[in-house]
Amino acid sequence: MAPIKPPSDISVALRASSHSVVHGCPGVPRSIPRIETVVEIRAINGKPFNVRSVILELRTIQKISIPTTLGSTDSSREYKIHEEMLFRPTAGLFSEEVMGLDLPVLFPLPQDIISSGVFPNWTSSTTHKLCVKVALGDSYITESVHIENFPIAIKLYDTLPLYRQYNEPMLENRISNDKQVALNLTIPISSVGPNDEFIIDLLIQANPLYNKINKNLKLKQLTFQIKEIIECHEGGLTPKKEIKLFTQTKDFSDLQTRLSTEGIKWQFRLPFPIENDSLKMFDMKDSTVEELQPSMENNAPTVSIANMARNKNIDKIDEGIPITHIQGFTTMGKLFSIRYEIVVKVKLSHGKDMDIRLPITVSAYDRASSAYILQWILKECDVARQRFGKDLVNYIAGRGGDAKLTRFVPPPIVYHYNRNDWVRLGFNPEEFGTKGTHSVQYID
Repeated sequence: MAPIKPPSDISVALRASSHSVVHGCPGVPRSIPRIETVVEIRAINGKPFNVRSVILELRTIQKISIPTTLGSTDSSREYKIHEEMLFRPTAGLFSEEVMGLDLPVLFPLPQDIISSGVFPNWTSSTTHKLCVKVALGDSYITESVHIENFPIAIKLYDTLPLYRQYNEPMLENRISNDKQVALNLTIPISSVGPNDEFIIDLLIQANPLYNKINKNLKLKQLTFQIKEIIECHEGGLTPKKEIKLFTQTKDFSDLQTRLSTEGIKWQFRLPFPIENDSLKMFDMKDSTVEELQPSMENNAPTVSIANMARNKNIDKIDEGIPITHIQGFTTMGKLFSIRYEIVVKVKLSHGKDMDIRLPITVSAYDRASSAYILQWILKECDVARQRFGKDLVNYIAGRGGDAKLTRFVPPPIVYHYNRNDWVRLGFNPEEFGTKGTHSVQYID
């Protein structure tokens, strides 16, 4: 492998723009999520250089540190998810002498791209970077490689709480192991964001289809929990760990009546125990969400415990992490994945206790911010349809394909060592052909 040359002869940068290099809405295929930018390579001090090739890579980096009894298990993996050749010299030449290059970049993001983010509960993160590799030199002996990395933030928009599939109620019916009790569970909304209201309705009743119910069957206690779970996918790491974000218990032991087929209804309602202050700009409500407090209803205690993430201290955030993604949210990765479950525990007298676990989706965005984001998503889908055409949008949304965007990529611009290109690069025309340090012309 050619040695990596210190950044002394050339500079490599992405063209300055008011727009992110990530265009479209990752996670929404009809917006054609894509990387779109221009790689600018320039000679330093007006000295031409020999370039053999320019390669661009998109890489994903996942890091994790899980506490163990004797310390912690640290792991980091870097995955190459896209690679393309941006420039090669004219056929038959080893390299080409140039003053600079403008290399347009346009390629769709993979549909299984992972969202950038930090997960404080597990000291883990996911970041992305564009890596530009420039091979320099006029022979195999003098060849060297100049590498520049550009962190980029990739945010997924496929789990917004406003989407229709998440606003259809989840219904779950369970029968206890001894067949005496039936539990009907309803979740009106299955995707929630930081501090969104979360509701779960329960109906606990004697099983009407079972005729051997104990006459002393009673409901003693209901417990509701929310858990954050990390799953690691490589050897040497803990396969699965979980923490409780929230626990609430309702005591029914004072009820003297037996559990009948009419059943007992109960509802757990709470602000989802994850916060993100950066989303409050979208919330137009005057009142703030009340803190969870122990309550007394019908002389039966209800105890709530919430492990809120508001006081998490993150020592250092890597470049490329959006401020909206510094708390837990559902994510699927190659090194690790984060998911969430609700747990309902039913404690019975003269009956088998029940333990139900159901998955839910946690979004990085709450419902208030999603209303604004959804308008932008619809606009980006319209932009993609107008620019690339309806047929191509349908093709990429259905099957994907890098090659289909290549015809929209402008050709590269090569600046050679001549007076015209010297001036186009901004150098003082009076200094062309002279030795020493050259100044860039000042433009008011």
